[in-house]
Amino acid sequence: MSATPPRFEVGRFIRNLLLWMAPLAVLWVLATPAYNVFLMHAAGNAIRLTEAPNRTTMVMHDAHNALVYRNDLRGSTSTGHVSSIRLTSYHFPVLFMAAMFLAVPGLGARQRLEPLAYAVLISACFHVVAVMFRLKFIYATQLGAWSAEHYGSFGQNFWGLGRHLLDLPFRFALPLLLWAVFFFDRLTPAIADDDS
Repeated sequence: MSATPPRFEVGRFIRNLLLWMAPLAVLWVLATPAYNVFLMHAAGNAIRLTEAPNRTTMVMHDAHNALVYRNDLRGSTSTGHVSSIRLTSYHFPVLFMAAMFLAVPGLGARQRLEPLAYAVLISACFHVVAVMFRLKFIYATQLGAWSAEHYGSFGQNFWGLGRHLLDLPFRFALPLLLWAVFFFDRLTPAIADDDS
């Protein structure tokens, strides 16, 4: 008979989840400005991989918003400003994800923190890709004649669909999906091996 993981205790999980939310919210608020700078630079580097020569520049407007400029849109009446992106909106679901990872009952600190570290790394990669898709969506669909001149219908649909999928469904589903992947064995009921 194989060893089965302990049963998942929903009541303790909810209690732990509520207890972890406040300290994690404070940590998230403190880390947000630095993470937004990282996200701006990483997404800017990712978008420049698709450009030759480099056209995009991103600068922080405040602790939460980045301004996007393209140097090929500058002219006598334009500064090249394309859009602003609220970076904080991409990563606030990580707060709930961290609380879920830390709230799993019956585990030691290492058994919670190690999977959480992997999940945060995966989430950071997702945030960079999501912001890059947001930028490409703006370029492909939001700049009128310039967009139509530089992006065909396939590019407009690809970047548009990608942006919408990454922006709502995947952004909110990813934390739950990662939590389920790392703790799936604790979520499934113990099944006795009838053959032994």
